[in-house]
Amino acid sequence: MNSVQQDRIDYIRLLFENTPNLFDHNQPSMVSIKAKGSSKVKATLPLKKHPKYGETVLVISEKYNDDGKIIYHYGWEHSQMQRKLSKIGRHITAFGNEDHSGPPMYEKNLYHHHHIPHKPTQRKITSVTDLESVIGILSDYIIGGIEYHESDSF
Repeated sequence: MNSVQQDRIDYIRLLFENTPNLFDHNQPSMVSIKAKGSSKVKATLPLKKHPKYGETVLVISEKYNDDGKIIYHYGWEHSQMQRKLSKIGRHITAFGNEDHSGPPMYEKNLYHHHHIPHKPTQRKITSVTDLESVIGILSDYIIGGIEYHESDSF
C-alpha cells in the first residue's frame, strides 16, 4: 500500500466516523475500506435505513493515476447482506469520471451520473466531481427519506 492509498483510506474512515446521521454505525461488519493492488481503494459503507430502499450502501471505488488524479465511481446501492444481487439489481444511482468514450455518451466531459435505477450503463453529464458532493447528495436522500427519481439532476 502506498501513501496516497493510506491517506484516502484514513480520509474515508473519517468521513464515515464523522457523519453518523448518514452512515449506519450499528453494522460494523458491513464496513469495508481497503487498498487493492498498488493504485486502488475500495470501500463499502452502510447507510442509515431508507424508507423506500431499506438497507443500502455507499460503494467507493477509486484509482489513482501518476499525476495524483482520482478516477472514481461512487455508487448508492442496495445492500447485499441479506442476499446477493447483480450489478443491475443493486444499482440505485452513481457518479463517476471513468472513461466511457463510447456510446451512449461521446462528450469529452468525463463527469457523469448513472441516473437510472437498475440500468447502470445509462448516464448523463453532471457537475458532481468529488466524494464530498456525493456525501451531500446522499445525505439529502437518506436523512430526508426522499425517494430518488431518474429525472433528478446534479
